[in-house]
Amino acid sequence: MTSTLPLHMYIRPIILEDAQQVIDLEARGFPPSERASPQNVEFRLNTCPELCSGLFIREFNSDTKEVQSETLIGHIMGTKISRNGFIRLEDMKLTHNESSDTIAIHSLVIDKNYQKKNLATLLLTDYIQKLSNQEIGERIVIIAHEPLIPFYERVGFKVHGENRDVIKDPEFASSKWIDMVRELVKEEYEN
Repeated sequence: MTSTLPLHMYIRPIILEDAQQVIDLEARGFPPSERASPQNVEFRLNTCPELCSGLFIREFNSDTKEVQSETLIGHIMGTKISRNGFIRLEDMKLTHNESSDTIAIHSLVIDKNYQKKNLATLLLTDYIQKLSNQEIGERIVIIAHEPLIPFYERVGFKVHGENRDVIKDPEFASSKWIDMVRELVKEEYEN
Protein backbone atom coordinates (compact mmCIF):
# COMPACT_ATOMS: atom_id res chain seq x y z
CA MET A 1 0.00 0.00 0.00
CA THR A 2 1.37 3.39 -0.95
CA SER A 3 1.48 6.23 1.55
CA THR A 4 0.55 8.95 -0.95
CA LEU A 5 -2.80 10.61 -0.59
CA PRO A 6 -5.48 10.02 -3.22
CA LEU A 7 -5.94 12.69 -5.87
CA HIS A 8 -9.10 14.82 -5.94
CA MET A 9 -9.98 14.11 -2.31
CA TYR A 10 -12.35 16.45 -0.48
CA ILE A 11 -14.65 16.63 2.54
CA ARG A 12 -18.29 17.62 2.26
CA PRO A 13 -21.57 17.05 4.13
CA ILE A 14 -23.15 13.69 3.45
CA ILE A 15 -26.58 13.95 1.84
CA LEU A 16 -29.43 11.47 1.51
CA GLU A 17 -28.29 10.57 -2.00
CA ASP A 18 -25.08 9.22 -0.41
CA ALA A 19 -26.97 6.82 1.89
CA GLN A 20 -26.10 3.64 -0.01
CA GLN A 21 -22.39 4.48 -0.03
CA VAL A 22 -22.59 5.16 3.72
CA ILE A 23 -24.35 1.83 4.33
CA ASP A 24 -21.78 -0.01 2.20
CA LEU A 25 -18.84 1.64 3.99
CA GLU A 26 -20.37 0.82 7.40
CA ALA A 27 -20.66 -2.83 6.28
CA ARG A 28 -17.00 -2.94 5.21
CA GLY A 29 -15.72 -1.06 8.24
CA PHE A 30 -17.60 -2.47 11.23
CA PRO A 31 -18.71 -5.85 12.51
CA PRO A 32 -22.50 -6.38 12.22
CA SER A 33 -23.17 -5.48 15.87
CA GLU A 34 -21.44 -2.09 15.53
CA ARG A 35 -22.61 -0.79 12.16
CA ALA A 36 -25.50 1.59 11.67
CA SER A 37 -28.61 0.04 10.20
CA PRO A 38 -29.91 1.44 6.90
CA GLN A 39 -32.78 2.98 8.91
CA ASN A 40 -30.32 4.73 11.26
CA VAL A 41 -28.27 6.02 8.32
CA GLU A 42 -31.34 7.45 6.58
CA PHE A 43 -32.69 8.90 9.85
CA ARG A 44 -29.42 10.70 10.56
CA LEU A 45 -29.08 12.02 7.01
CA ASN A 46 -32.68 13.28 7.06
CA THR A 47 -32.70 14.65 10.60
CA CYS A 48 -29.25 16.08 11.23
CA PRO A 49 -27.15 16.13 8.04
CA GLU A 50 -25.02 18.93 9.51
CA LEU A 51 -23.60 16.30 11.90
CA CYS A 52 -22.65 13.91 9.08
CA SER A 53 -19.48 14.47 7.08
CA GLY A 54 -17.91 12.47 4.28
CA LEU A 55 -14.47 12.14 2.74
CA PHE A 56 -14.83 11.62 -1.00
CA ILE A 57 -12.65 11.05 -4.04
CA ARG A 58 -13.78 12.54 -7.32
CA GLU A 59 -13.00 10.82 -10.58
CA PHE A 60 -13.01 12.88 -13.74
CA ASN A 61 -13.67 11.96 -17.34
CA SER A 62 -10.28 12.32 -19.03
CA ASP A 63 -11.80 13.75 -22.20
CA THR A 64 -14.42 16.17 -20.88
CA LYS A 65 -12.81 16.89 -17.48
CA GLU A 66 -16.29 16.60 -15.94
CA VAL A 67 -16.89 14.79 -12.66
CA GLN A 68 -17.59 11.18 -13.52
CA SER A 69 -18.13 9.82 -10.02
CA GLU A 70 -17.70 10.50 -6.31
CA THR A 71 -16.60 7.66 -4.07
CA LEU A 72 -17.06 7.84 -0.31
CA ILE A 73 -13.88 6.63 1.43
CA GLY A 74 -14.63 7.82 4.97
CA HIS A 75 -17.37 9.29 7.08
CA ILE A 76 -18.44 10.58 10.48
CA MET A 77 -22.06 10.35 11.55
CA GLY A 78 -23.50 11.99 14.64
CA THR A 79 -26.64 13.10 16.43
CA LYS A 80 -27.35 15.28 19.42
CA ILE A 81 -28.14 13.31 22.55
CA SER A 82 -30.65 14.33 25.20
CA ARG A 83 -28.43 14.71 28.21
CA ASN A 84 -25.14 16.45 28.78
CA GLY A 85 -23.68 13.05 29.52
CA PHE A 86 -22.43 10.21 27.39
CA ILE A 87 -23.80 7.81 24.81
CA ARG A 88 -26.30 5.26 26.08
CA LEU A 89 -28.07 2.40 24.32
CA GLU A 90 -31.17 4.49 23.64
CA ASP A 91 -29.01 7.14 21.91
CA MET A 92 -28.02 4.61 19.24
CA LYS A 93 -31.60 4.29 18.04
CA LEU A 94 -33.59 6.72 15.89
CA THR A 95 -33.16 9.66 18.26
CA HIS A 96 -31.93 13.23 17.95
CA ASN A 97 -32.47 16.16 20.33
CA GLU A 98 -31.94 19.37 18.38
CA SER A 99 -31.92 21.52 21.54
CA SER A 100 -29.04 19.60 23.11
CA ASP A 101 -25.50 20.95 23.18
CA THR A 102 -23.92 17.46 23.19
CA ILE A 103 -23.02 15.84 19.88
CA ALA A 104 -22.57 12.07 19.87
CA ILE A 105 -20.37 10.55 17.18
CA HIS A 106 -21.87 7.19 16.26
CA SER A 107 -19.39 6.20 13.60
CA LEU A 108 -16.04 7.22 12.22
CA VAL A 109 -14.74 4.95 9.49
CA ILE A 110 -12.16 5.03 6.71
CA ASP A 111 -12.24 2.47 3.90
CA LYS A 112 -9.60 -0.21 4.53
CA ASN A 113 -7.93 0.63 1.20
CA TYR A 114 -7.20 4.17 2.45
CA GLN A 115 -6.20 3.54 6.06
CA LYS A 116 -2.78 4.40 7.51
CA LYS A 117 -2.72 7.75 5.66
CA ASN A 118 -3.94 9.96 8.56
CA LEU A 119 -7.27 10.40 6.78
CA ALA A 120 -9.28 9.66 9.95
CA THR A 121 -7.35 12.43 11.69
CA LEU A 122 -7.97 14.77 8.76
CA LEU A 123 -11.70 14.01 8.69
CA LEU A 124 -12.16 14.25 12.47
CA THR A 125 -10.12 17.47 12.75
CA ASP A 126 -12.20 19.06 9.98
CA TYR A 127 -15.41 17.90 11.71
CA ILE A 128 -14.34 19.35 15.07
CA GLN A 129 -13.30 22.65 13.51
CA LYS A 130 -16.56 23.05 11.60
CA LEU A 131 -18.72 22.23 14.62
CA SER A 132 -16.69 24.57 16.81
CA ASN A 133 -16.89 27.51 14.43
CA GLN A 134 -20.57 27.00 13.64
CA GLU A 135 -21.38 26.80 17.36
CA ILE A 136 -23.57 23.74 16.84
CA GLY A 137 -22.80 22.35 20.29
CA GLU A 138 -20.53 22.62 23.29
CA ARG A 139 -19.01 19.14 23.33
CA ILE A 140 -18.57 15.95 21.34
CA VAL A 141 -18.82 12.56 23.02
CA ILE A 142 -17.86 9.16 21.69
CA ILE A 143 -17.55 5.62 22.95
CA ALA A 144 -14.33 4.03 21.77
CA HIS A 145 -12.70 0.65 21.86
CA GLU A 146 -9.81 0.78 24.29
CA PRO A 147 -7.08 0.42 21.60
CA LEU A 148 -8.41 3.58 19.86
CA ILE A 149 -7.99 5.83 22.91
CA PRO A 150 -4.55 7.19 21.80
CA PHE A 151 -5.98 8.16 18.40
CA TYR A 152 -8.82 10.15 19.94
CA GLU A 153 -6.54 11.72 22.55
CA ARG A 154 -4.32 13.07 19.74
CA VAL A 155 -7.27 15.13 18.47
CA GLY A 156 -8.20 16.46 21.89
CA PHE A 157 -10.60 13.90 23.38
CA LYS A 158 -10.26 13.05 27.06
CA VAL A 159 -11.09 9.75 28.72
CA HIS A 160 -14.08 9.95 31.04
CA GLY A 161 -14.25 6.28 32.02
CA GLU A 162 -15.72 2.95 31.04
CA ASN A 163 -19.19 3.02 29.50
CA ARG A 164 -21.25 0.62 31.59
CA ASP A 165 -24.57 1.15 29.81
CA VAL A 166 -23.56 -0.12 26.37
CA ILE A 167 -22.07 -3.35 27.70
CA LYS A 168 -25.52 -4.28 29.06
CA ASP A 169 -26.41 -5.16 25.46
CA PRO A 170 -25.17 -8.68 24.61
CA GLU A 171 -23.99 -7.50 21.18
CA PHE A 172 -21.61 -4.98 22.77
CA ALA A 173 -20.72 -6.87 25.97
CA SER A 174 -17.69 -8.65 24.51
CA SER A 175 -15.72 -5.38 24.27
CA LYS A 176 -14.64 -2.73 26.73
CA TRP A 177 -16.08 0.62 25.67
CA ILE A 178 -14.60 3.91 26.89
CA ASP A 179 -16.49 7.21 27.17
CA MET A 180 -14.52 10.13 25.76
CA VAL A 181 -15.34 13.82 25.48
CA ARG A 182 -13.98 16.84 23.64
CA GLU A 183 -15.08 20.38 24.34
CA LEU A 184 -15.82 22.56 21.31
CA VAL A 185 -14.20 25.98 21.38
CA LYS A 186 -14.75 28.54 18.66
CA GLU A 187 -11.50 29.84 17.21
CA GLU A 188 -11.21 33.60 17.55
CA TYR A 189 -9.26 35.51 14.94
CA GLU A 190 -7.85 39.01 15.30
CA ASN A 191 -8.32 41.45 12.44
